[in-house]
Amino acid sequence: MPPPLRHLLLFLQILYLGPTMVHGQLDSTGMIDDILAQKIEPFLNNLADDRDFDFNTLEDQLHEYLRHPLNVNTAGMRDLQNIGILTDLQISNLLQYRSQLGNFLSIYELQSIPSFDKRTLDLLRHFVRVTGEVNDLHLSPSQMAQQGENEIYLRWSRVPQTKRGYQKADEKLEAPYAGDPNQYYVRFRHNYQYKFSYGLTLEKDPGEKLWEKGQKSGPDFLSYHIFLKDYTKRLKFLALGDYSISLGQGLIMHSGFGGSKSSLATQIKRGGQTVRPYTSVNEASFLRGAAVGLAFGDFHFTAFGSSRKEDANLIVDSLDNQEVSLLFSSLPGSGLHRTEGERENQAGVRRSVIGASLGLTRPKLRLNINAVHASFDREFVPNSRLYNQFYVPGRSVQNASFDYTYIWRNFHLFGEGALSQNGGRALIQGMLISLSRYVDLALLYRNIDRSYQGIQPNAFLESSRVVNEQGIYLGSKISLHRSCWLNLYADFWSHPWLSFSADAPTRGREYMARFTYYEKRKMEAYIQYRNEIKARNYRTSDDLANRIFLGSRKQVRIQLNHKVNRNLELRNRIEFSHTMSSPTKSNKGFIIYQDIIYKPITSPLSFTARLAYFDIEDYAARIYAYENDILYSFSIPAYFGEGIRYYLNIRHKINKTLTCEVRWEETRFRDRNVISSGNEEIDGSVRSRFKIQLRAKF
Repeated sequence: MPPPLRHLLLFLQILYLGPTMVHGQLDSTGMIDDILAQKIEPFLNNLADDRDFDFNTLEDQLHEYLRHPLNVNTAGMRDLQNIGILTDLQISNLLQYRSQLGNFLSIYELQSIPSFDKRTLDLLRHFVRVTGEVNDLHLSPSQMAQQGENEIYLRWSRVPQTKRGYQKADEKLEAPYAGDPNQYYVRFRHNYQYKFSYGLTLEKDPGEKLWEKGQKSGPDFLSYHIFLKDYTKRLKFLALGDYSISLGQGLIMHSGFGGSKSSLATQIKRGGQTVRPYTSVNEASFLRGAAVGLAFGDFHFTAFGSSRKEDANLIVDSLDNQEVSLLFSSLPGSGLHRTEGERENQAGVRRSVIGASLGLTRPKLRLNINAVHASFDREFVPNSRLYNQFYVPGRSVQNASFDYTYIWRNFHLFGEGALSQNGGRALIQGMLISLSRYVDLALLYRNIDRSYQGIQPNAFLESSRVVNEQGIYLGSKISLHRSCWLNLYADFWSHPWLSFSADAPTRGREYMARFTYYEKRKMEAYIQYRNEIKARNYRTSDDLANRIFLGSRKQVRIQLNHKVNRNLELRNRIEFSHTMSSPTKSNKGFIIYQDIIYKPITSPLSFTARLAYFDIEDYAARIYAYENDILYSFSIPAYFGEGIRYYLNIRHKINKTLTCEVRWEETRFRDRNVISSGNEEIDGSVRSRFKIQLRAKF
C-alpha cells in the first residue's frame, strides 16, 4: 500500500473508530477478570475430576503486560503468545501485515488486520503499544535491581465455621488436623520490565502447622527465583531457583495454562515463553535448579536441571519379613500437609530432572528437538488396575520429541511427535487456516499410545492424563459483523484401551456453539450451548461387573454484561445443566446470578458483588462460575445442591503505595444440614470465608 494512501486510511479509521480505542475507559482489573473467566471456566468443565489447579501464572503475565505494554513493532510470535489474548492466526496476520507494510504508525492501524474483532481490539490496546523506539539501554543486573518495581502481598483468610478436622474425638487424642484453620500468604517480587526479576513466595494452607517446638518452623511452602531475560544477544535468559518449563505442544512438559477447548474455538495451540520464573503456590508444577537459554544466530539452545523433594504416596513392601524397601505409587500434588498421613508423605521422594532443547528460528519456520530425563530416588509402582497395565514402573522416565511451527500464506501448521523410553509414542498435529477475512478454522489431530509416559505432560486432550487417546478437533470463528461473531467446535475422540472411568475401549464427542454480540462501552451478550457425550462405568445391584454407558452432559448459558456508565457495570447470567450419568438416572439444575461491578475512576474505593441462586440436583450436573476475587487469589466454585451464594469484594487504594482488599463470601444451602464430608465436614448449612490482603507497591 503506498504511504499516502495508508496515511489517509489510518486517518479515516481514527475518525470513525478511534473513540472506541481510547485508553482508560475500561477498568483494567475487571478486564483481566473477563479474560480469566473466558479461559478458566471451560477448562474446569473439561477436567475428568475436580482437581486443584493454579492459575496465578496466567494472571501474573496479564498484569505484567498491563504495566509494561508490549511494542508490537518489535514483538515476535512468542512475545505476542505470552499475552494470551490473540490466537496464533491473529498473530500470524499481525506479523504478516507488519512484514509487508512496515512498522505500525498507530495503534488504530491494528483495526486493518484480518480476524481482529472489536472486542479483541478493545482488550489488546491495554497490553500493547505502538512506537518506533528501540530500547537499547543496557543495564547491569545490579542497576536493574535498583531501578525496577517492588511488590509485597500479605494475605490472611479463614473459614469461620468449624470443620471436623479441627475437632478432637477424645480428650486424649489430637485433632486430625495438626494446625489451625488460618491461611497465610506472603509474596515479594522485584521486577524490571520483562528483563529481570527476583522474588519470594510463602504459604501456609488451612490445617497445616506453622510453628512447631523443637523443629524448623514457618510455612511448609517456600518458593524463590531469580530470572534474567534478553541480557545480551547471546544470553536469552537465565533462571535460578524455581522456574517452569514449556516445550512444544505439551507432550513432554508444559507448565501453566495453554490452549484448550473453550469458547475461543481457534485458540488451541500451546506456545509462549519456554522458561518462566515461578511465582505461584501450586506445590507440584515447577522445577528447582537452573535453566539457561543461548542464541547463535538463527539457532537457539536451552538447557535446564532440577532437583527437589516432592510429596509421594509411599508404599511399604516387606520381603520375606527381613527387608523393607520404600516404594511410591503416585505424586498427589495437592501440597496439603494437615493430617498424620499427609505429613508422612511430605517430601517423600526426590525427583531430579535434566533436559535440553535445540532449535532453529526463521521468520516463518521454527523447529525444535527436545530431550528430558527424570529420575526418582525411590521406585515408582503405580496401582495395578488394568488401565495401568502398560505403564512401566521404575526409577526413571526419558522422553524425546520434535516440534515445529510453519506459516505459509494463510496456513499456520504446528505439531509435536514424542517418544518415551518404553517405546510409547505420541503425536499432535494442528492447522490454523484463515479462509477469509470473516472465517477462521482450526483443526487438531492427536494420537497417544496406551503405553506412552511423560514427565510432566499437559497437552490438548480430552483426558487429564496424556495417554491412550486418539481424536480430531474442528473449531471455527465466523465474524458475522464487526460487533457479532460465532464460535463453534466439535471434538471426536476414542480411548483404544481401558481408562480410569471406563473398563473397556470407548468413544466420545463434544459440541459447542456460542453467539456473541458486543457494543463498546455499552454491552456484551452471548448465548452458549455445549453438549458432551462420554462413556463411563455403571453397575446395577444385579451386576457382577461394570457396564459401559454413553452418558451426556448438556449446558445452556445466557449472559448479559451491561455498562451502565463509566463507573458501574451489571452482569447477569442464567445457566442450565442436564446430565445422564446412567441409563436410569438423569440430573438437572440451573444457576442464576447478578453481579455488580462498581469502580469509579476518580475514587480510591471500589467494590464487586454477586448474588446467586442455584438448584442443581447432583454433583454430576455441577456448574462452574468464575468469581471476582482479590488479586492473585482465585474462586471458581462448583455449584451443586440448592441454595444461595453471595460475596462482596472491597478494594481501597490508600495511597500510591498501599492498597487494601477485603472479601466476604458465603453459601447457604437449603437441601442439607451437613456440608462436605470427612475432615472437611461442617455441621450446618452455611459455609463462609473471609479474606484480607494488603499490597504495597514501590
